[in-house]
Amino acid sequence: MKEFEFTIRFTAGTDPVMDLFQEYPTLRLRNATCTVTGDAMWRIDHVDGPADAISAFDDVFLDDSHCNECLDEHCCSGTREYQILDRRPTARTVYTYHTKTDRCCAVPAIVTDHIGDGVVYESNRTGGEYRWRVLSPVDTSLDALFDQLDSSLRDGLTLNIDRMGNAELWRDKTQPAFPH
Repeated sequence: MKEFEFTIRFTAGTDPVMDLFQEYPTLRLRNATCTVTGDAMWRIDHVDGPADAISAFDDVFLDDSHCNECLDEHCCSGTREYQILDRRPTARTVYTYHTKTDRCCAVPAIVTDHIGDGVVYESNRTGGEYRWRVLSPVDTSLDALFDQLDSSLRDGLTLNIDRMGNAELWRDKTQPAFPH
């Protein structure tokens, strides 16, 4: 197994979702699960923060006319459906179904295109950073993957590769997807 971690940093004003995380520094979104095929993605995310941040999050994140995952300047042609699985004053758990990811410059779609099936994703959004940790069953060069990720970034986004190597003990780093 191979593991790699990277961060995409967003300058204020480049993405309406990421702007919320910069406006509300205690707002945090973590991915509970993400499944990707050649043309679709399903994921469950948990977000928590102050009640006013969660209200603003609902307005921006749940707008299905905007792709929350696109890295480039063009909004992909796929459709997005959101279902709130858990609603609390200071938290949400959101299910996302996104079609036509084969035409979308989103991290999970790009990674799956390069590596194939069996990839496991963990992601976290805070401040101006969208951090990814990826577990891959394939031990292959990642140069082309990182080149495509980097070339897909619109102005105001930067890619930093944080770590590449053998898989560490995920058990030591996991957290409950659905906190009590």
